[in-house]
Amino acid sequence: MQPIFTFNQEDAKKAGPSGASESGAYAGIIRTALFSTSRDPDSKSESMEFSMDADVGAINFLRVSYVGRDGNPLQGGNAMIQAIMGLTGVKALHATEVVNAQGEIEYHSKELEGKPIGFVLQKVLYTKNSGGDGYRFEIRQAYSAKSRKTYKEGIEGLPAETVDKLVASLSDKDERQPAGTGPAGGPASNQQRSMLGGQQNNQTQSRLQQNAGSRNVGQNQPPAQDFDDDIPF
Repeated sequence: MQPIFTFNQEDAKKAGPSGASESGAYAGIIRTALFSTSRDPDSKSESMEFSMDADVGAINFLRVSYVGRDGNPLQGGNAMIQAIMGLTGVKALHATEVVNAQGEIEYHSKELEGKPIGFVLQKVLYTKNSGGDGYRFEIRQAYSAKSRKTYKEGIEGLPAETVDKLVASLSDKDERQPAGTGPAGGPASNQQRSMLGGQQNNQTQSRLQQNAGSRNVGQNQPPAQDFDDDIPF
């Protein structure tokens, strides 16, 4: 008689809830790093969207906006992406065209995929399109998965203190809307995210396709610094 299940010790270890459910510090491997744009034709916003495999499981839809709705660079988002590059030893990011399982075109940063990273995530409560409650996560800080140091702490030889201090002070952000006022938008809302698939408008795809394979994050980037790929912290 053929067994229905054969015991697998590694699978058994994974039993229980998967993924992050609370604000905190999570270290893991970047599984995907995508360039994304708004689905709103009136918006010029651009972002990077990360998914990571952490010890708690998969964490998806981690979004860092680096160009605002008006087309101007966002200093905080650009700084966060620069920190992620510094922590992973990546000198430049390029948009590589990839066709996903649904036959849609996505633009991946292959330089970041597979790299170890740590993120401090803040839980954000929001109202779903259906009117129910949902939550997403926002990246508040990036840090070395090996030393728990931020890029600034590592490059300046400072002790690893920022992450623990930030986590201790974090509380959930509540963006839920009162009944009857409409959804605030979650990780899959049209206003909040785009995977650059077949539903994108032609203008957006054309702009990214023109830069595929040679895209650098941000505007007027300075020459790449000559640092070692083997980050010492």
